[in-house]
Amino acid sequence: MFAIFAASQTIISESSDSIPGTYATRPSEQNAGAIELDAPFISQKAIQAWNGCEAASLLEGLHEKGILLNTDLKTFLTEMPISADNNPNDGYAGSPYIKNQTNAFQSIFPAALAKWGNRYHQVKDISGATPDQLKQQVKAGNPVVTYIVSHYGTPQYQKYSWGTGINNSHVVLLDGYERGYYHVADPNHGKYWVKAALFEKAYNYQKNAVAIQ
Repeated sequence: MFAIFAASQTIISESSDSIPGTYATRPSEQNAGAIELDAPFISQKAIQAWNGCEAASLLEGLHEKGILLNTDLKTFLTEMPISADNNPNDGYAGSPYIKNQTNAFQSIFPAALAKWGNRYHQVKDISGATPDQLKQQVKAGNPVVTYIVSHYGTPQYQKYSWGTGINNSHVVLLDGYERGYYHVADPNHGKYWVKAALFEKAYNYQKNAVAIQ
């Protein structure tokens, strides 16, 4: 289920988590055409899964679709595929519960994430999608797990055996948009609106995305 809004006034307030360019309430404008799926917020911090944003975002999207509603993040993480050789293309590299693990790039990349998600529901790796294509997914009622740069900042690159990674990467669930803004359920910071230019820049470094269809 999702809502389409015909906004009539501008309401802007800074996000409670104080990420520049993010807003806790909808920055609505007249005829902005907002669409919001209203996915739930699932906190990775609550269970100290400091690097569990991929699983949390996927579970947020599955819950929005009415899937695994009785499964919490801690249980869900026990089902996550783990890479035997710390290659995030094959499964999660390292542990989501360890901060700054030095011997692994703590992540699971889109192909492996989508393969995991397909155990429960139709999930598709749409990496390479343009921002407009992301919005088309959301408009169709499909929340999208998106790989961005943490705090919408500048990427910090490092080479690994499997390739080059962005060490300050982060993953959020895209579940809404309106003119000039996107809405996300961020497992590290809560639900908020973010300026489109910030989100698109942070996304376009990698263009990694998984749609929950």
